[in-house]
Amino acid sequence: MNRNFKKISLFIVLIPIFGCSVWKSVFNEFNAYFNTYYNAKEIFAQVEEVVQGRQKAEKFLTIEKNDDEIKIPPNEKNKLDDVIKKCSKILQYYINTSIADDALLIIGKSYLYQDNYLAAERKFAELISNFPRSDLYNEALYYLMLTLVKEKKYADAVVSFQTKANPEKRKNLGKLYKIYAVAKFKLGEVDSAINYLKLALNNAKGEDKAEILFYLGEISELKDREESAKFYYESAKVTKRQNLKVWALIKYSIQKRELGEYDIALRALNDLLEQNFDADYARRIYLELARTYNHAGKIDKAIQTYLYLDTTYKRTEESAYGYFELGRLYEERIGNYDSAKFFFDKARLENPQSDVSKIAQRKVEQYNNYFKYISTISRADSLSEEQVSDAKYSLAWLFYMSFGRLDSAIHYLNDVIKNHPNSSASARAYYLFGMIYEPIDSQKAREIYAELIRKFPETQYAKQAMKILGVKDDVEKDTLEKLYNIACSMIDTNPQGAIDLFLRVYNQSVDANLKARAFFAIGWINEYKLKNYSKAIEYYTKILDSFPNTEYAKIVSVKVNPDKQEEKPKQPQITPEVKPKQKEFESELEDEMKIRDRRRKRIDDN
Repeated sequence: MNRNFKKISLFIVLIPIFGCSVWKSVFNEFNAYFNTYYNAKEIFAQVEEVVQGRQKAEKFLTIEKNDDEIKIPPNEKNKLDDVIKKCSKILQYYINTSIADDALLIIGKSYLYQDNYLAAERKFAELISNFPRSDLYNEALYYLMLTLVKEKKYADAVVSFQTKANPEKRKNLGKLYKIYAVAKFKLGEVDSAINYLKLALNNAKGEDKAEILFYLGEISELKDREESAKFYYESAKVTKRQNLKVWALIKYSIQKRELGEYDIALRALNDLLEQNFDADYARRIYLELARTYNHAGKIDKAIQTYLYLDTTYKRTEESAYGYFELGRLYEERIGNYDSAKFFFDKARLENPQSDVSKIAQRKVEQYNNYFKYISTISRADSLSEEQVSDAKYSLAWLFYMSFGRLDSAIHYLNDVIKNHPNSSASARAYYLFGMIYEPIDSQKAREIYAELIRKFPETQYAKQAMKILGVKDDVEKDTLEKLYNIACSMIDTNPQGAIDLFLRVYNQSVDANLKARAFFAIGWINEYKLKNYSKAIEYYTKILDSFPNTEYAKIVSVKVNPDKQEEKPKQPQITPEVKPKQKEFESELEDEMKIRDRRRKRIDDN
């Protein structure tokens, strides 16, 4: 405005020199020009006051919101149309006057407040390009960069600063450093952002300084919590805005809690509760208070505060988090899964639009599965081994992936491996076992993977274990034959263990003849070693049903249907290779069959 008064003074001085009629025309034109500019300036100042008032009243300040839209009432946006029209007229007729740069800045900011970012960009760029010596240069560059940030063009904002900023122009330099730091932060360059915020701090005062201190506290949270706490505390001291003061102290208490300084955090939060402020901050303070009690191990106080929050501030996001965290408390600290499910279900319904509602929904589903698996295991006597082993494995997976209870996961995996070695869940159990031990004991994990490969060589889990161990991804052709021979060697000393190995051979082989041999061996062990004749007949019958064209089907048909056989066929070899005990096994088998035939004939004669 000072530039305009200089023009008015000059106008008054020059009136006596020229004729009145000439100057009457000039005066009218000047008056119209001045009134247009003045009116535009007044209307814009009113709108900007509303914008700044809303920004100062904003709750829960965060650096993340710098790219949010500037939300102002529709009637204020409409006023800006008139501002743009008046300033455009000035530029049309008075582009060479000293207020042209100010008119461009007002138009650019008006477009920015209307969320018309492309138009705002053009006007700010025009001012920077056409008026490089203007006092408004840095301010225009600041608003250009702010516009680019709101468009999420962070890299363009950085380039604009690097190519257009002039450090010799000190006015508004601090604001330039601040918005440059915001763009750097958005690009993930945290250290650079901190450095430029500190430069901005040296050029800032009042509320600008308080805001920069808050941003420094926010960015420093993951790098240096002690430093972060200091910045938040300083921000609370500098600002006169009640919203920012309360929020900065809440954030300060959070950093102190994370540092383990629970008494300081509790004192700061309790001091805040004695002040007058709106419910938005009150419920957040109670939530942080409950969290701090929980972290400090004051479980009863934590539960009491969570319940107070949930009953006093119903249907809010904070109460939903309160219920959810109560569920976590009962799950992790108390181990009461019934209560945990109850509170997760409350969190799910408390504030459906909140983020925590979706997480709570998943927790409820996990607990539904947990109780389903527990119910299955409790009915083990009436269910198949596959159903029970699958429930135990699923429970182990749930403890590992969802509840973070490695001890319980390991317990159920051991149960599957020990009590259900021939189930389809056994290979999966070994693989998950190895995964659990990888970060804990790599050597033990390798041993588990090696055992998985040995016992279940043809499964997908074994193949994955081979990749982990760096073993070539192929199984030797004679692997199952070797496993079969190992089983044969165990018949005398550990017949049940031999049966387990024969079952593995059967489950993993694709060779019909080898499958039939495995079943024949199991039947033979049940008949001659365990004296379980019904089980023997069961396996012999399986050979007849599943492998009728193998030589083993001809052999067992004598045992299953002796009356239909006129001549006993030659006994084939049980194992592919002759081992020390194998001939004894074959000889014993032949002798036993001869004795059984003689017994049958005696029965027939009688």
